[in-house]
Amino acid sequence: MRGRTMRAALAAVTTAVAVLSACATPVGPPAASHTVDPCTTDPAITCDAAFGHIATPGSGALRGRLVLFFNGTGAQPLAYTKLLGALAGSGYHTIGVRYPSGVGTASACPDANAGTQPDCHRAFRAETVFGRGVPDPEGYAADSPAVNVSPANSVVNRVLQLVESLRVAYPSEGWGQFQRRNSAGCQVDPTYGECDLDWSKVVVMGHSLGAGVALYLSKLHRVSRVGMLSGPFDEYRDGATVTVAPWIAEGGFATGSAAMFGLSHTGEPNDEAQTAAWNALGMAGPRVSVDSGSAPWGGAQQLTTSITPACLTDVAGEHNSTAQNLCTPGDPPVLRTAWLTLAGG
Repeated sequence: MRGRTMRAALAAVTTAVAVLSACATPVGPPAASHTVDPCTTDPAITCDAAFGHIATPGSGALRGRLVLFFNGTGAQPLAYTKLLGALAGSGYHTIGVRYPSGVGTASACPDANAGTQPDCHRAFRAETVFGRGVPDPEGYAADSPAVNVSPANSVVNRVLQLVESLRVAYPSEGWGQFQRRNSAGCQVDPTYGECDLDWSKVVVMGHSLGAGVALYLSKLHRVSRVGMLSGPFDEYRDGATVTVAPWIAEGGFATGSAAMFGLSHTGEPNDEAQTAAWNALGMAGPRVSVDSGSAPWGGAQQLTTSITPACLTDVAGEHNSTAQNLCTPGDPPVLRTAWLTLAGG
């Protein structure tokens, strides 16, 4: 009974994220930001003039770090501009990445698949991040029945093409520092035909569905930091039993667990399951609330909040309150310091 109740709650979360993003008027992008239609960086990428990437150069004391932020199911970067603005204003170059995010994790890999498709989550993540049939750095090539993401529309291609476009269009903003360049020029990624990133200078962050995207990137690339907001959702349930997806539980991450941080709302339905994933990753506990005390909360990697969401009519208010504009209370946002902690301080 508990498992069925939980699955219904998770389905409501997925629906509410999409409804909130589609119907609400978002906060505008941060000052000095660039909104970029993905297809202007590569004609093979699907166009999205209404809701493109949001790229913002850091201001103030620059950190030399690029934050790649991935939205939740059915959302888009414009729904997270409070968070993006807070990070950019603290010296991070930020990109709210517009990527294929219409299918939620629970829909792609329902609990019923656990026995017959234990690697469902791996295929779902790999195809989204690298594209169908494209071997990831470990040689795994995905073909998930839940999505159909071409190599051009993959997360990695979209990001590489965007960073190069920003470098060319805005040479004074410093986007080129995040590419793998030497005296001979850029080091081209052979799959996508564009300069690869210097992943050691990249912070990957995401909310809900996007938390799993960020985490999957950190498995294959050694990044500077991983920040997971209300995610990942890569777990199976059998009643009260939670099983973490094999691609997480098996370990072997390029990024060490010391660089992984998470923030969850204690009232969201997936709180227990995502905490199980954090524990499997080796993220140091116990969980510490950010609602009292001060950063960095003793160096805690598993952070929680119990704030009252600003979007009281949203059935997924607690879930969305950790990151989305309309649900995170305060101006400046009450979670600003927690966001900065996830990004690296």
